[in-house]
Amino acid sequence: MTNYIFFDTETNSGRGLADILSINALFCSPDFKIIEEFNCEARLRKSRIYEVDSFLVNGFDPFNVDKHPNSNFELTKKTNDKFISWINKGPVLFCAHNGYSFDYMLTSQHLYSNLFTWPWIFSTGNAKQIDSLPISQNFDFYSPNMLATELNAKNNKMFKLGSLAKMNGFEITELHTARGDTMGMKLLMELLHNKNPELFKKSISFTNKQDVLSKIKDVDYFCHPETFFGKTRQFTTSYLCEHPVYKGYHLCFDLKHDPEVLFDDITNTDLGKKLNAAPKKYRTIKAGKNPLIQDKSNATLYEDEYTTLGHAVLEKRANFIIKNREELANRVSLIISDQFQDKYVDQTEPLPEEMIFSLNPSAEDKSLMNNYVVANTMEDKLKIHKHFKGPLKHLSEMILLDNYDKEAFSKEEYTRVRKDISRRLLSTSKEAFPTIPDAMSRIDSLREENKDNPAKLKKIENINKHLEILTEEHEEYL
Repeated sequence: MTNYIFFDTETNSGRGLADILSINALFCSPDFKIIEEFNCEARLRKSRIYEVDSFLVNGFDPFNVDKHPNSNFELTKKTNDKFISWINKGPVLFCAHNGYSFDYMLTSQHLYSNLFTWPWIFSTGNAKQIDSLPISQNFDFYSPNMLATELNAKNNKMFKLGSLAKMNGFEITELHTARGDTMGMKLLMELLHNKNPELFKKSISFTNKQDVLSKIKDVDYFCHPETFFGKTRQFTTSYLCEHPVYKGYHLCFDLKHDPEVLFDDITNTDLGKKLNAAPKKYRTIKAGKNPLIQDKSNATLYEDEYTTLGHAVLEKRANFIIKNREELANRVSLIISDQFQDKYVDQTEPLPEEMIFSLNPSAEDKSLMNNYVVANTMEDKLKIHKHFKGPLKHLSEMILLDNYDKEAFSKEEYTRVRKDISRRLLSTSKEAFPTIPDAMSRIDSLREENKDNPAKLKKIENINKHLEILTEEHEEYL
């Protein structure tokens, strides 16, 4: 039997390089009974600033955030230790709402930047991951009218956790807090399970990458849902190849298009243009993100292009793909690789905090990292720190700064470290992380937007006061 770990984070920012300021997790039995709860808060790293809107949404007071006893390293270690203890009890499914887009990667980034050698805790041993957001969207499509939803201004269905909770009878009393959202997520998943156990079981069953691959590769064609802007539709596709850039992503040809016509006597340049021209001719299956794979019999159940074509045409097109798969895969892989190089290659040097996929520490480095994480004193961490080089040394410096401040550095080292941080946080360029100028500019906009809202203006001015203090502090080091 598989237990659940529902978790949610509240952060300083919606960007990738965000800080977790609060995390809550519920360890639950297969029948959704709470076994244990974990909660932890932390102060912001000295190398970080916040987005004003994030604090207005989650209600954090920056002056109170500064007073949290836990550093980012301490929160990360406590979270890791707790998650590992739950994983060791047997198979678990982690669940976060919109987790694939934010919480999972954010938590892995924290493990990486705090020198844990294996940041992919959600795919460790007994652990797998699911996301209640796409599961809710798939339920709405395959089991209509079972889940009540609101419509936004564009008449699209809303699947935000707070909205789903309100519409389905379990309103979250602590909305936009880690604990409130975690409890809401548990109740949502329990509701879906109780309403349609068969669909629920299927919705959480595609968590193994190899199982997903066999489900899509060993058949002539299959169906799968995708959601865009609150609207879900089902695609019918045939397997082409693994994505040439992203391992674990798989390209599948959309059978509403005729592959014989598309691939016939055409240069790769022209083929590339046609592949990506709307509507796209291929879909991407992300094997590690629990895609819902449906049997091909589903292809003609809806009033769409696939039903019009019928199974005979779909089968003919799929057979063409299978017969010519090697040639087609080679062409498509080459085209997408070239397009990726042209569009996405960034020549700028990545920050050490951004090198989670590229750092690849040596065995010696990993040994040092393991010893560093478990070292309980500043002295022990400093002994290990002197052996780090490059990005690892930078990450270690940030940990030492947050946990021990001036005590861990010579006067010259401390000045250098603080100067580098201040230069980054006071930058007026577009950065991958929030900056103080960004925040101050947003304050000006929010004042105008909320001039008739005294309560919100009070919160804005409190944040502004905090930003002014930080500005003075960082300017001293420039």
